[in-house]
Amino acid sequence: MEIELGELDERKRFEIKLQIVLYETAEKVKQRERVEEFEEYQKERVAKIKEILGYEGKTLRIFENGQLIFEVKE
Repeated sequence: MEIELGELDERKRFEIKLQIVLYETAEKVKQRERVEEFEEYQKERVAKIKEILGYEGKTLRIFENGQLIFEVKE
C-alpha cells in the first residue's frame, strides 16, 4: 500500500508522523541498547500506523509531498 500524507486529514497525518518519528528514534537507540526491546517497540509503531490507516497488509510505503518517508516490508 502506498499512502500520500497530503491526502489524509490533519489528525491522521499528525498521528502517522508521530509514529514514524517514534519508530526512527527507536532505530537510533537500538544501536546502543537492548535490540530485542526496541525491535518489539518498532513493530508496535508499525501496527499503530496500520491501525490508523485501517490497513492489514504487509508492505507499506508512506510519502510526503512525493518523497518516500517510511517503508515497511514484512
